[in-house]
Amino acid sequence: MPLSCARSPNREAAPAEGGFRHESLLYVGDDEFLTGTAPFIEEGLEAGEPVLVAVGPRRRELIEQALGACRAKVGFLDMHALGRNPARIIPAWQRFLASAAPGGGPVRGIGEPIWPGRSAAELAECDRHEALLNLAFGTGRAWSLLCPYDAERLDEEVLEGARRNHPLLAGAAGVHVSDAHVAPGEAPGPFEGALPAPRGTVEHTDFTSPHGLAPMRTWLSAWATAATLSADRVKQLVFAVNELASNSVCYGGGRGTLRAWREDGTAMCEVTDAGHIEQPLAGRIDPAPAQPAGRGLWLVNQLCDLVQIRSSAAGTSVRVHMSLG
Repeated sequence: MPLSCARSPNREAAPAEGGFRHESLLYVGDDEFLTGTAPFIEEGLEAGEPVLVAVGPRRRELIEQALGACRAKVGFLDMHALGRNPARIIPAWQRFLASAAPGGGPVRGIGEPIWPGRSAAELAECDRHEALLNLAFGTGRAWSLLCPYDAERLDEEVLEGARRNHPLLAGAAGVHVSDAHVAPGEAPGPFEGALPAPRGTVEHTDFTSPHGLAPMRTWLSAWATAATLSADRVKQLVFAVNELASNSVCYGGGRGTLRAWREDGTAMCEVTDAGHIEQPLAGRIDPAPAQPAGRGLWLVNQLCDLVQIRSSAAGTSVRVHMSLG
């Protein structure tokens, strides 16, 4: 039965800083999920705001049932497909803002990039994504994004990240300011930290100068084929790694190292060089049609299931994941 269009209690009691309202919803069970999301959607529809919901298939079904006929006015994206690599999510929200309200009017979104069963590597990148949302949209136009978290099934560490990355927390009692929130200027950089050590037999090859990339591609193609990637996935992986190696040659000291291994049913490749990536949203912004350069990391994010970047003045490592299944 569709829910009523009653407003969520006390939502206006906690205004957002600037134009971007970024809330997390910590819910337990389907009823709390719907109580936190359906009125949020209905409020937006009543105000004439475009609404986009990016959740998994089961959550979409629950929302559509709750909204009844109103569901036809709402856009939906499958977050399990879009958000498999969290670096693809910010560009999707940017496209929604540009297409749904090109005049700059307010819009609403619901995004659930973290769900039970995600790997440790995926959770780490989701946490970085949630923090980067505040940087990507914090000084721009007015819009609202609600991010549900399954408080019953997610670890406390993940829920701590929700409190840290969202200025506002929504719940049954309404909306309040998160005491644990860390502002973008105070948060660690998105590329800080170290990647976990590989679990598996690592093979490697060095490359240098543009003329040294062809042997690297041949080596990787043979390795990926032996790792049982499909022919199409081999081509995608080689293309992605070649983009990273090209960046190493152009911006990372003219040389680099490629390591490859298999881990938990996934082909893993990591390119390391002496460069330093300083743009925190690198690879997370759709390139302009006439943009002559700067597409490499964006292309890698489109091709790979997960991309992890760690960079400092000491050098850069970019690790890409591609499922063998």
